[in-house]
Amino acid sequence: MKIQHLAMASVPIQTWGQIYDNQTALKKGTIFQELDMPFFAADDGGMSGCCCQVSDTADPDQREREEKMLQIYQVCFAADDLRLYLDTHPQDMQALDLLKSMLAQRKQLLKEFAQRFFPLTMDCMEELYQTGTSENCYCWQEGPMPWEGACV
Repeated sequence: MKIQHLAMASVPIQTWGQIYDNQTALKKGTIFQELDMPFFAADDGGMSGCCCQVSDTADPDQREREEKMLQIYQVCFAADDLRLYLDTHPQDMQALDLLKSMLAQRKQLLKEFAQRFFPLTMDCMEELYQTGTSENCYCWQEGPMPWEGACV
């Protein structure tokens, strides 16, 4: 049986180029401007929904939670996209430096969120154990359950 090839793919190696800021990257779906190729050229609306916008709520605490969560979403998305780039470009020092900076920013945002509202990760709980009283450290119940969606 002879195998026939339907097509041969040619995929160029990605190079380091201009990157979007974290807010734009989350909406576009990539931090790399050269990879931003909308499927429909006439429609470049980007993402919308709970993770990309802050609701118009009268409750200042709710608004602050949503703003901080949006910052966390943005830096986490950008760090993940950069990590994927580094999977194929592990020697790119510019990308490594940017990832290091983003990871530090992520850690700081998670710490601030945990101190102000509730822990989002086990690492955040560890921070609370070091700085808070024992009875206030295990506070998962302070935040929404995963099936409740955003910072309700």
